[in-house]
Amino acid sequence: MTLHPTGEPVKRSYNAPRRQAQADQTRAFILEAAMELFSVHGFTKTTVTQVADRAEVSEQTVYNVFGDKVGLLHAAALHAMETGTGDPEVDLIEALRAEPDPMERIRIAARAARETWEGGAFELEQMVSNPDVKDPRLIELSEMALAHTLASTRTMVEVLYPDEIRRPGASLDDIAVYFTAADTAATVSKLLKLGWTLQHYEDWVVELLTLFLDPHWVDEDTRTQPHPGST
Repeated sequence: MTLHPTGEPVKRSYNAPRRQAQADQTRAFILEAAMELFSVHGFTKTTVTQVADRAEVSEQTVYNVFGDKVGLLHAAALHAMETGTGDPEVDLIEALRAEPDPMERIRIAARAARETWEGGAFELEQMVSNPDVKDPRLIELSEMALAHTLASTRTMVEVLYPDEIRRPGASLDDIAVYFTAADTAATVSKLLKLGWTLQHYEDWVVELLTLFLDPHWVDEDTRTQPHPGST
């Protein structure tokens, strides 16, 4: 303790914004380390000690910030949803709105779906729906992820299917639900196990999305060729 010349103790200055910035940085380091390790080793085989070592913090710091390993998983998955899917979705919608050709818009959307799975979405969905963890926090997170996906898909289909070219009887809500149900880690993983590549998947998505265009509008010459996996 430092004493004033009068003998009174002098309090240390407390810089709250700096302390908060340091805490936020530490939290970000831990989340990044957790995402890397969960993606490579899975939730069950990853230990808090490994996360702490990767983030270069103490194990107790991880517990102090996140409570337990499930809390860390919950925060890591939520962080990935917030930071890993926001801007790409905005960019996709802008790209779709800038493209005048409906078939090219569909190809752009299909390419984005493939790139989503190439960019780590498998790991995120597997973490959120981890069968080894029965915890209300992950159930809540899974529901949030589904709602987020459905809402973003609904925005996408609004751009893909204006009234004048949408198949009669097909509502935007139904199309959004249809594509959300088809575009899942379980579906893509099964297709890959059956011998498809992600390029096959992209071609298949083009075919699926084309189904919701008005048949009277679609010129047969504009349809994509059958995907390689169908021959």
